[in-house]
Amino acid sequence: MNYFFKKLCEIGIIRLIDFYFASIFTSDKQEFLKYAISLLSKSISKGNICLPISKLSLEIYTKNIPFLKKIKEINKVKDWEKILFDNNKIINNGKQITPIILENNCLYLYKIWEEENIIIKNFIKNNFHYIDPNKIKYIFNILFDHNNKNIYQKEALCAALTHRISIISGSPGTGKTSIISKIIFTFIKIYQKPLKIKVVATTGKASVRLIYSITKFFKKISSNLINKDEKKSVPKKTSTIHHLLKMKIYNKKSFYNKENLLDLDLLIIDEASMIDFNLMFIIFKILPKKTNLILLGDEYQLPSIEYGSMLKDLCYFKKFFFTKQYFLWLNSINNNKLKKNYNIPKVFFRNFITELQYNYRYSTNSNIHKLAIMIKEGNIKKIKKLFLKKNFDVNFINIINDKKYILMINSFIHKYEKYFIFLKKQNNNHKNILYYLNNYQIICAIKNGLFGTKIINKIIEKELFNKKNLIKNIRKDNWYIGRPIIITQNNNFLNLFNGDIGITFFDEVDKKLKIKFLLANGKYQIISIKNLPAYEIAYAITVHKSQGSEFNNISLVLPNKFYSILTRELIYTAITRAKKKINIYGKKSIFYKAIKIKIKRYSNIKKKIMYYLK
Repeated sequence: MNYFFKKLCEIGIIRLIDFYFASIFTSDKQEFLKYAISLLSKSISKGNICLPISKLSLEIYTKNIPFLKKIKEINKVKDWEKILFDNNKIINNGKQITPIILENNCLYLYKIWEEENIIIKNFIKNNFHYIDPNKIKYIFNILFDHNNKNIYQKEALCAALTHRISIISGSPGTGKTSIISKIIFTFIKIYQKPLKIKVVATTGKASVRLIYSITKFFKKISSNLINKDEKKSVPKKTSTIHHLLKMKIYNKKSFYNKENLLDLDLLIIDEASMIDFNLMFIIFKILPKKTNLILLGDEYQLPSIEYGSMLKDLCYFKKFFFTKQYFLWLNSINNNKLKKNYNIPKVFFRNFITELQYNYRYSTNSNIHKLAIMIKEGNIKKIKKLFLKKNFDVNFINIINDKKYILMINSFIHKYEKYFIFLKKQNNNHKNILYYLNNYQIICAIKNGLFGTKIINKIIEKELFNKKNLIKNIRKDNWYIGRPIIITQNNNFLNLFNGDIGITFFDEVDKKLKIKFLLANGKYQIISIKNLPAYEIAYAITVHKSQGSEFNNISLVLPNKFYSILTRELIYTAITRAKKKINIYGKKSIFYKAIKIKIKRYSNIKKKIMYYLK
């Protein structure tokens, strides 16, 4: 490893694994090529699909003369394309299979380049299929009241019925979960035949919540509207997308493939903002052309952990207008109430993308809802004005010194003191205890440090131990009645999923401490401590672990210094976990800085689609 690459590793421009990856394809003499592939590898690790060659220049200020000389040499390169295409056995424009592809002035790994193209091809072929409007009107009369607030849900249903793929976007409270049941009902009534329908989510917790919502909806539908045979098409259970695809954890290979397709008529995926490119690619490869696919999510939330921001990239096209043919058809269903927008270009991608805008959860006076919108827009001036007012539901507490930090911790301890007092009064009524626990949650942006989950959980637990007569019978391994934990790893066999929160209780039969989880369907899951999958204490959890969950009251804790993890998407995701009240603890300067920073992941989805549309 030469001096230049060693220095790049030391200052964090690349990682050692990036250098070794590039070294597989290059010799020591191909220094510029090795450098470009190393940066591409690092870029993908940050969630990017590709690396624009404009990003190959370095902005580094150093007094190290040999290192500075090499940086200047790289920054002087004007024709990267020529340098890269000179190595046509390693890099080409996609006409041949090579490890690296250079297209649209961007470097790709061949595998990811192919995934992007397959995803785009599926959406480009996603044309409008005519259905008699009278059939849909009849169903809408059953499902909806005659008011304007349902117009977006109607649009979403129409898009789902008339396109092989449809996207339904919306912030929490806009009815994404409830519309799933309406979609299932509509498909059953329109097609008038047995349908194979599956509903899945990217997280286990979200998938369990879905079946509860679906079951509740169809219990209310009378038998004269849906008969016994039709009800057989209603999904009896939900799962994670990985479980449905029978994917292996380590190599991500699915049981299904081109020769063994997933036999479904309708696949609905919730929390689709968390779907990465590779997973979407696999879904398209194994779904038959007859299958309708519906993706629901909030593109403003945190994207997938793996590479890509697919939902966000595609939702770019919601700003356009319907095509004339689709608009006339849609307007006939809505009794000509839709207003035609002559000024916005017409793009057929807009036909199958719907943004649910009416919020059923929050009132018009809700400051949580107002704050969420301001964060989405990045409107810091309005946020500052909001914080100046005395609000019941939104408060910002500036943590500017040790005294303020101690007051914050004491407020957390006081909350959980109330929890343990409530626990004693309930006399093993675990359902009430779990509901009480899930009423309030501390959410942290980071795991480590004074403002992270690990230390805050440790301090809370230690202080609760010191409270006499509050926690009794603490075991040597720190287990005790009432201890809350959160599962951090899916376990399908135990029916426990990442994000599930449970409490510790004493089993009078076995005379042992066990964990009880209240599932979204109202049932319990009881697990012995020794059989638990990976878990953490849950007085405080991270924003990432809270994704897909809802709590009435939240305390959001931000660190006292800026971290790269702090972005607009992370703040928005945290804020929208709260239903009734949120207290934000931290420094306002860090809060505002985070809102200014949006997660940007490089891809060519928009560019390639726009090129096709021309």
